[in-house]
Amino acid sequence: MTADEFKAWANKYGLSIEEAGAVLGTSRANAFKFANGSRPVSKSAYYNAEAIDLLGKEKSLKLIQKRLA
Repeated sequence: MTADEFKAWANKYGLSIEEAGAVLGTSRANAFKFANGSRPVSKSAYYNAEAIDLLGKEKSLKLIQKRLA
């Protein structure tokens, strides 16, 4: 996952970079590094994003809300 893909994934679900990091199980600092390209997106964050995408829109949104609570 590239920095642009990471930002597009966050945008797809209406998340800020910070929120995307929280949902994908990474720190705020790492999320911003992923977004600006200074650090490659970790495999675990990438796999979490893929798993969320596989759930379908309704279930994905429920899971995202649960992880942000």
